[in-house]
Amino acid sequence: MEDRFSFHLTDEEKDQVNQAIQVLATVLEPKLMTLTPEERKELPKMGDKTVAFVEKAVEYAQEYPQYMPAFIDVPEATADFEAVKAIRTFFTQLERISNELDDSMILAGSEAYSASLSVYKVLKNAATMGQPGAKEAVEELGKRFPRGKRIPDPR
Repeated sequence: MEDRFSFHLTDEEKDQVNQAIQVLATVLEPKLMTLTPEERKELPKMGDKTVAFVEKAVEYAQEYPQYMPAFIDVPEATADFEAVKAIRTFFTQLERISNELDDSMILAGSEAYSASLSVYKVLKNAATMGQPGAKEAVEELGKRFPRGKRIPDPR
């Protein structure tokens, strides 16, 4: 069994990470929005391919205010685009870290689960040989072993 992942943080490092997360939450959350799934679905999206279009359109709106109808709030559109640029910078960095955290959690979980399955098999073998405590350990682990929902036999 290959151990590909080892992760250890000192108490000081854990405190630093928690403090950094708290700073992000304190500074950003009051300025951020939460959308419903319906709102997310209905809104037009600005992706990587439309950034240049939006940037140029905002520039032209500023350059040619005489052509802009009253319902287009050019200063607000400019502010929104500046917000997107700032948020994208933060999001890209946090997304990378978030993906690495997720991958690391998956790998560490896989290694811990694989080792646990081996422990369970060893204890089952020890229980069949009558080793003290092994039967009780197997029974306890058996209660906790994840199983899919069983479909009742129709017979």
